[in-house]
Amino acid sequence: MKRICIFLLTAVLLVFSACSKQDKQAPASSQPSSSFLGQVSSSVPPVSSGAGDSSAASSSLQTSAAPSSQKTPAGKTSSKAGQNSSSASPAKAKTVALTFPEGYTLSQIGDRLEKSSVCKKADFVTAAQNYDFSYYPLVKAIPSNAHRAYKLEGYLYPDTYEFYVGMKPQDAVGRFLRVAEQKIGTKYNYSGMTTDQVVTLASIIEREADDAQDMKLVSSVFHNRLKAKQKLEADATISYCTMYLLNVFGDKYKYYYNTYRCAALPAGPICNPGASALNAAANPAKTDYYYFITSNGKYYYQKTLDEHNAKLKELGMSPSSTVSG
Repeated sequence: MKRICIFLLTAVLLVFSACSKQDKQAPASSQPSSSFLGQVSSSVPPVSSGAGDSSAASSSLQTSAAPSSQKTPAGKTSSKAGQNSSSASPAKAKTVALTFPEGYTLSQIGDRLEKSSVCKKADFVTAAQNYDFSYYPLVKAIPSNAHRAYKLEGYLYPDTYEFYVGMKPQDAVGRFLRVAEQKIGTKYNYSGMTTDQVVTLASIIEREADDAQDMKLVSSVFHNRLKAKQKLEADATISYCTMYLLNVFGDKYKYYYNTYRCAALPAGPICNPGASALNAAANPAKTDYYYFITSNGKYYYQKTLDEHNAKLKELGMSPSSTVSG
């Protein structure tokens, strides 16, 4: 009887022990499901702040469980991380292509930029005047001159440019200067003249002549007068004072740009010249001309004041001592 009781007690203990082991193993049997969710969650790239609402994040979580046809190497972040797969790619900034003809002034360029919403004219002019562009060799070589109205006039090279709408004004100025470095640089030289003086003379030629041939002849007139220490008396410089200086600066600079008053070249360029005018300034025709007249699109050149006045009379113009009529 005693043995039977011991046997029954042992059997009960064995059964109880088996049940306890089964209860302890039960949570472990559900672990694979929990582990799978953990793996899926860790494979989802974090949603950046402002990338979307919670539904978008939820959608990302669901789709990331599926195999991806485009794999990101381990340790690298996908460029699309944090973006909803249905989101459109970021729109490119709007651009505009603008052409600036030879002879345009800084003021005219500013007007065109503002009209096309690239930047405000006032901001463009301020950047051109005050921003430090001395890392450009051409700009660094511009001499300091208290009588110069616009420092970068002459160096905003005429060409076609592409701009961003709403771009920084100093970046817009920089685009012109980079091209000027390529197109002007140290290409145009004339004995006894600096690059800035060549650019200044070219700017007058640009406004006084229409084609490459006349530009070289007009250049010869100006070079001859400079050598003879005569005033240039170029009408284009008066127009520049009237149209672009007086309304901004009053009388402050007009005596330094009006070549009927200043001794030689004006204090700075009067526009932004192109290749033909620059080439003419550096390579004038060899002549004995000191005067020229324009009438009905034609150019007439004279060696003396008497010849000049006689031609003026012949063309029905009043005799004068001006270089151009």
